[in-house]
Amino acid sequence: MKILFLAGDFNGRISNQPIPECIGTYGEQVANHNGAALRDFCAFNKLKITNSFYRHKDIHKFTWEARQTKSIIDYIIINERLKSNIEDTRVFRGSEIDSDNKLVERKFKFLKHAKHNHKKKDNIIYTKPPAFKVHLLEKESIRTLYRNRLKGKLTPLTGEVDTDWLKIVVAITKAAEESIGYKKWKNQKWLRTWNE
Repeated sequence: MKILFLAGDFNGRISNQPIPECIGTYGEQVANHNGAALRDFCAFNKLKITNSFYRHKDIHKFTWEARQTKSIIDYIIINERLKSNIEDTRVFRGSEIDSDNKLVERKFKFLKHAKHNHKKKDNIIYTKPPAFKVHLLEKESIRTLYRNRLKGKLTPLTGEVDTDWLKIVVAITKAAEESIGYKKWKNQKWLRTWNE
């Protein structure tokens, strides 16, 4: 499933009648024809209108204001893949954009379970390891152990940049594995990248 989010002025007032996983209870009470069409579209396509799921004061909720009339017509809409990543959606006041519409701000985080990237070169499989216990290097005895293991694993360089680089990486990794080891993660989540 691809990441999808829609943001902008939909000129629709969706009311605060909830639809599970689609519309929450913190919108405005008014609805109009465009809002009804937007509700139907989002419900049919399993999209979530995030503005309606977070409780805020009116000044941080209404996205359009003119001649003492307020409404919520600007929305941030996401698909199911992003729903657990949204932390908040609110109106950001104070940004002068020469418009009756207010700036809508969304806070989100991207997380994923840790993955190891395996690369094969010269019949050797290199694995992207989790973090080492580098805090152990504060002890002189551990630093000495690491230094000695590293000296034992470094072999003479050949002058070929790629080959020498791989030798150095393997030596550093093996010495660290033997002397300080890897951290054990309790919560194995890493930041998600956009190019996934």
